[in-house]
Amino acid sequence: MRFTKEKQLIEDYWEDTKKTKTKFLWWPMTIDGETRWLETANILYKVKFYEDWLCNRYYDWTPVKFINE
Repeated sequence: MRFTKEKQLIEDYWEDTKKTKTKFLWWPMTIDGETRWLETANILYKVKFYEDWLCNRYYDWTPVKFINE
C-alpha cells in the first residue's frame, strides 16, 4: 500500500494549494450553481477533506469555480 499521494494531498490541504485545469466538458458540470457543458473550461481546484460515518478522513481535489478567460 502506498501513501505518498495521500500525504501530498494532506500537505496541499494545509498549505491551501490551488491548481487550474483546462478540460473539455462532454457532460454537464455544475460548480456553485453554474452549469456548463460541450465547451472548453478552465476550472480552479482546491483540496478538501471529507469524513464518513466512521470518522475516516479522505482528501481529494474538488472543483471550486470556473475561471473565465
